[in-house]
Amino acid sequence: MTVGPPSTASTSTKRVAKPSPVVRVTASVVVLIVVALLTPLALVASWARVQLVDEDSFVATLAPLSSDPAVQDLVIAETTSAISASVDFSAIAGAGVDGLVALGVPQEAARVLGLVAQPSADSLRSITRQAVTDVVHSDRFSDVWSGVVRTAHRAFVFGATSDGGGIIVQSPDGLGVQIGGVVSAIVAELDLQGSPVAALVPPIDRVVVLGDGTTLQAVRSAYAAATTAGVAAPLLVGVLLVGGVVVAPRRRRALIGAGIAVAVGSATVLVAVAVGAAQAHRTAVLRGFDAAGVDAVVRQLSSGLVGTASTVLGIGLVAGIAGVLLVRRARPRRMSEPRPTLE
Repeated sequence: MTVGPPSTASTSTKRVAKPSPVVRVTASVVVLIVVALLTPLALVASWARVQLVDEDSFVATLAPLSSDPAVQDLVIAETTSAISASVDFSAIAGAGVDGLVALGVPQEAARVLGLVAQPSADSLRSITRQAVTDVVHSDRFSDVWSGVVRTAHRAFVFGATSDGGGIIVQSPDGLGVQIGGVVSAIVAELDLQGSPVAALVPPIDRVVVLGDGTTLQAVRSAYAAATTAGVAAPLLVGVLLVGGVVVAPRRRRALIGAGIAVAVGSATVLVAVAVGAAQAHRTAVLRGFDAAGVDAVVRQLSSGLVGTASTVLGIGLVAGIAGVLLVRRARPRRMSEPRPTLE
């Protein structure tokens, strides 16, 4: 019994089912380009998810700022400014002078007391600033700072998932940050230390306006996107990265492309962080904030993102170099293989 050759139909079916090298190369290139585009999103989303969702990670990130001199100066300046805007030191000093005059002091003495009213007000401002400075420079400020940061994180989450509240408020002038919590924490510490300044400071309701009401919707959208994309985006990039190498007919060369794609994506994040930090510095200068303190906050807050992006950049470079070495190693083998001869 003889077996005939395979049918032409089955042979053609097998040939059609197998993609050509050109199609595989094209698919690999397209996938790796998508990886390069999605890598920044994956890095930022992963970092944002940790900072926005994990309260302890957020506090741990910003806790070291309590000992940063630039941040301390920023806190002192903003707290003193908030207190000065809420407490009329001139009226307090004037009331003290009027009380002494009411006791029936001689006219000449009353005139002298009137001259010291303004210097007394200035002294009260100086005493207040020094009291705030002493609290910020004390060992207990780290606990005060951690408590404020934790409260701010909870309030941010509340503002991003509800109608706004806590440290993020919707004022008539727009969306802003309520810094009264920072002042209250420092005043409470002053009260514990027995400082008379604490009795002079009323509850402070001061808002630093950041933008109009549309910003709140952007905050909510960003929070929702970060909580979702922070998990999905890195997984998607990982799957595409492996797929881009596996589908290629020459996987060693595809490894080079994968390394380049990852390196380019992570380098883009590092450049974006640098540009964002520069923009934050310019904004701080324009709005009259302590630029050095703002720089320190931005630098510390983005340190995790910079570290992760730098690590991924290194991995991409190593993968690319490994691919180059593998390609060079394979060339001598192909050249040493005997070529088929026609008989």
